[in-house]
Amino acid sequence: MSEPVECALCHQPIRSAAAKERRIGSGCWRKLTPAQRSAIRRNPRGIRAALNQPVPATDGQLPFGVET
Repeated sequence: MSEPVECALCHQPIRSAAAKERRIGSGCWRKLTPAQRSAIRRNPRGIRAALNQPVPATDGQLPFGVET
């Protein structure tokens, strides 16, 4: 049997294979920003560096464009 894996954020046991690979449980994964998720996908060992990325000051809405 393999060794149990804990979530790096909430320290709860992880069960799914995808969550074990990224070392973050699905509940915590949904709380991350898209930029943090992509950084963790690129380098699962760099979780702390990805979490320390500054969160953008926008509300998530893309700009419509400049009106003239």
